[in-house]
Amino acid sequence: MNSIDPFDSVQTSVATNKFNEDDPRYIIAYKDFLELLQYERIRCDRTGEAFSLLVFEGTKSLRDEVELRMITQLIKPYLREIDHIGWYGSQSLAVIMPLTDSVEADGIEMRIKRQLKDKGVSYPTVCHTYPTNWFSRKKDEGDLTYTPWQKDKQFNEVGRKVARKMPFWKRSFDLITSSLILLTISPLLIVTAIYIKIVSPGPVFYVSERVGHKGRTFKFLKFRSMHISNNEALHGKHAQSFIKDGNVPMVKLDDAADPRIIRGGGFLRSSCIDELPQLINVVKGDMSLVGPRPCIPYEAEEYLRWHTHRFDSVPGMTGLWQVSGKNDLTFKEMVRLDITYSRNLSLFNDVKIMFRTIPTVLKLLGHYYGKFKNKVEKKITPEDRDYDEALVAKS
Repeated sequence: MNSIDPFDSVQTSVATNKFNEDDPRYIIAYKDFLELLQYERIRCDRTGEAFSLLVFEGTKSLRDEVELRMITQLIKPYLREIDHIGWYGSQSLAVIMPLTDSVEADGIEMRIKRQLKDKGVSYPTVCHTYPTNWFSRKKDEGDLTYTPWQKDKQFNEVGRKVARKMPFWKRSFDLITSSLILLTISPLLIVTAIYIKIVSPGPVFYVSERVGHKGRTFKFLKFRSMHISNNEALHGKHAQSFIKDGNVPMVKLDDAADPRIIRGGGFLRSSCIDELPQLINVVKGDMSLVGPRPCIPYEAEEYLRWHTHRFDSVPGMTGLWQVSGKNDLTFKEMVRLDITYSRNLSLFNDVKIMFRTIPTVLKLLGHYYGKFKNKVEKKITPEDRDYDEALVAKS
């Protein structure tokens, strides 16, 4: 009995989807098949044209050449030139069917299942269509957008399959580094917590729901730098405006003297001290030290489909966007940088971004100091300056 290795790329060719039923080794290898699946997802997210994935959830018997020959002979009559058949894991086969909605895909699945039944064999099959109904068309626009996830899961099977798992090296690096940083800066965390309690009534931490890896939500931690009675709708309208436009710089509200900020909150935000509790999120695994910034659910509701590729990697405390211009960049530029980072994960890139974060924070502090200095100077009246100059002259 000859056995086929689903993970051997040497046995396959991605140059064409055609296969020879007399040579089942021509079925696309698992890694290459996932690349094709990612390609179809990108195409779909740009064009709005759905595709389907038909999965044959087999057993080890599918890796036998005789068994493979039989099932590929049954599948072949239903495939078009643009369809692709490949390994979907170690024991399952799947077919990518571009430009195929759920109704058409379900019909193909039923016909193939009848053929298998007539042959006296049975494989569990499941059909996924991308996108699912968690995408909808807005009434006033032609763009397909991310809809609230109270009704549906954020990612269906296709989205979760192509989204990268957190590599072992990244999780190990995050866990060790964040734990050491937490131990080192614990006095600073205590002092900051006491200060917030003194200057503003309410909780020390600001806890909010954010959208993270693969569209899953989690509890996001920050030191509270705003009054507890602030109007969330103010930020919501501001965020939605630059997401919808996509081509304007993502200027923060506090750059325009945000009234929601507590005394000293501007320094906490400029120095990024308010972000330090997210080290707890990193230890828990909800976040990474480096990655795309997690968005708020009402921001995600404005996303176009290609924007959701930000969720393909674990969100981070800092990232490529932060060290490449941050709020001077547009929303579209931020998303493209996040996608670029997700597709080029490496320990070297993470370390480089962390080191580049230091001058970025210093630049923010310099900007804050400049605003603070201008604010103080505005409070000094001309009479005060004349009095000070007279004292200097006498001395």
